[in-house]
Amino acid sequence: MNTPAFFASAGAKSSESFASSSTAAHTECEVLEALHALLGVDAGQLYEAHGRSLHRLVGAARDASLPGCEALLCGLRLARALLVEEMLPGETFGSPKAVADYLKLHFAGQGHESFAVLFLNAQHGLIAFEDLFRGTLTQTSVYPREVLRRALRYNAAAVILAHNHPSGMGEPSRADLALTAALKDALAFIDVRVLDHVVVAGSRTVSMAERGLV
Repeated sequence: MNTPAFFASAGAKSSESFASSSTAAHTECEVLEALHALLGVDAGQLYEAHGRSLHRLVGAARDASLPGCEALLCGLRLARALLVEEMLPGETFGSPKAVADYLKLHFAGQGHESFAVLFLNAQHGLIAFEDLFRGTLTQTSVYPREVLRRALRYNAAAVILAHNHPSGMGEPSRADLALTAALKDALAFIDVRVLDHVVVAGSRTVSMAERGLV
């Protein structure tokens, strides 16, 4: 007996939904296990109190003195270090996912804007990463002279610029575009290319290079 297409389709969607739910549940169990190892018996309660969001929990950990918060931030630093290992031997600009993942971890839970730079060699391998300027919730003052000074110090051939939007809105602002253009022109005088400017908004990243804005 042939199964009507409608019911076959509905069954497939139901299976996909079940698989998705099972994967999400399994992931959350792993998250809770890891948090329990770092935060102890209060892990579940803290996770719930922050809307079951790791971004919010990490943001609270940045400013908290509770036992285990430092361990949580150490885990975050280790995760970033793992991604740096992936970027060091090869072409950093050729690994946009690794760059995006690294930047998301770096800015995770940060309640203020800051501006950072990845300094690259001629093969676009990572030389250094620096968080250069700290701002407020909505803006950061960036000084091109300091960016140029750091680029010369590292003898960089290229850079990837990055900053975060704590508001969660990933779209580059007019000020972001103007700053990118100004830094691109200034760095060109010392033969340093701006390959990209990445805006990080929570778990989302926006590459200006991919949009043809660099």
